[in-house]
Amino acid sequence: MAAVRPEIIYIEKEVAELPYTQTILQKFSGVQTKIIADLRALIRQNKKTIFIKQNQPLVLARQRGRFLEKCPGTKEHICCNYHTLNIAVGCPYDCTYCFLQSYSNNPYYTIYVNLDEMLAEIRGKVKGRIRLGTGEFTDSLALETQTRFVHTYAPQICAISPDITLELKTKSAPLCPADISPWQGETSLHLQKQLVFSWSVNPQSLIDSDEHDAAPLRERIRAARTAAEYGYRVALHFDPIIYSADWAEKYQTVLDLIQQNIPPEKIAWVSLGTFRFTPALKPIIEQKFPASTIVYGELFPGRDKKMRYPEPLRVKIYQHMLRQIAAISPHLPVYLCMESPEIWKKVYNQLPAQAENLNELF
Repeated sequence: MAAVRPEIIYIEKEVAELPYTQTILQKFSGVQTKIIADLRALIRQNKKTIFIKQNQPLVLARQRGRFLEKCPGTKEHICCNYHTLNIAVGCPYDCTYCFLQSYSNNPYYTIYVNLDEMLAEIRGKVKGRIRLGTGEFTDSLALETQTRFVHTYAPQICAISPDITLELKTKSAPLCPADISPWQGETSLHLQKQLVFSWSVNPQSLIDSDEHDAAPLRERIRAARTAAEYGYRVALHFDPIIYSADWAEKYQTVLDLIQQNIPPEKIAWVSLGTFRFTPALKPIIEQKFPASTIVYGELFPGRDKKMRYPEPLRVKIYQHMLRQIAAISPHLPVYLCMESPEIWKKVYNQLPAQAENLNELF
């Protein structure tokens, strides 16, 4: 897992003096900085530029849109009621399949620093139980050492309402227990009820071939075990599950590591999602990652226009994974990500709203 060192940090003038801006700049001491008027003008000048991930320029900017949004999901597919907290766009990891490559026209790793406005927005919008996550357009923990977002703002977010569950999703591996749980006393006890540290997991062979610069599987599992030892719940996301002739054996190695390291009672939920992508992503992958083969094989347009494995194959994969996860613990909440009601019925014989152990999510 390579260290991130941006070649330059651009700072929008209107946020240059904000305390959070200064916190981040202190962590990147020695990096060249430049004040700019507006991120949007910078993007217009360089939107087709491709930067090396570990040296990708960083932008500290104002979030002009909404921080808090319901996950858009996908049309005619079931959504898990997840809400995104849009604190950044970009990621230091270079995953072959990352949807941001075709979704975002912003080539800069952008961190939004007007976080007092974020807190005000959450206070104004949150009514009742809600699951928030910061890992939709960025990795929640990859730059935590430099940004200290979780350290500083997770307690403030959770203090807004006891009905908030904040999920921090990552492919990183925090280096020590203090990176996972820097809080003490009563603050720590409250956060153990509301914070969920979650990891995307895949077989190591797929991490090597398609999750460039991300932490190895064993390091992710070690970090998840540490979070559990500190009293936090953890979540695991098998997404995307990538099919191959020996896929079942490969994913069994992941499940075995989970069973050996993480107590089932500390697992908040598990998600399953098979590989899918928009047609616009295929030529980007072919050009950027010519050695990758993941976009070839049996893939067909779904009702959402994304390329997907055939329905019978997806059902087979999900049913197998459910059986193997149930062998770890029959009570773990396991849900499908962005799947149709028909697939849900074939896999579970019911829809998620009818499944008792999915109440927290759906």
